[in-house]
Amino acid sequence: MDIAAASMSLSEAQFSAAYDTAMVKKSMDNMASQAEALINDMLAAVPAPGQYGFDVYG
Repeated sequence: MDIAAASMSLSEAQFSAAYDTAMVKKSMDNMASQAEALINDMLAAVPAPGQYGFDVYG
């Protein structure tokens, strides 16, 4: 009976680890897509460079 309990405990631990890993991966994928959207928004907010390449703040 002890072997069966140990086997069930091991199986439960493996499932828990796999579930936790899947949840962390999904969270990281969501964060990556949010970061990509933020970067694209920031790039869109920057005005295009001028036709002439000189600094007016000099």
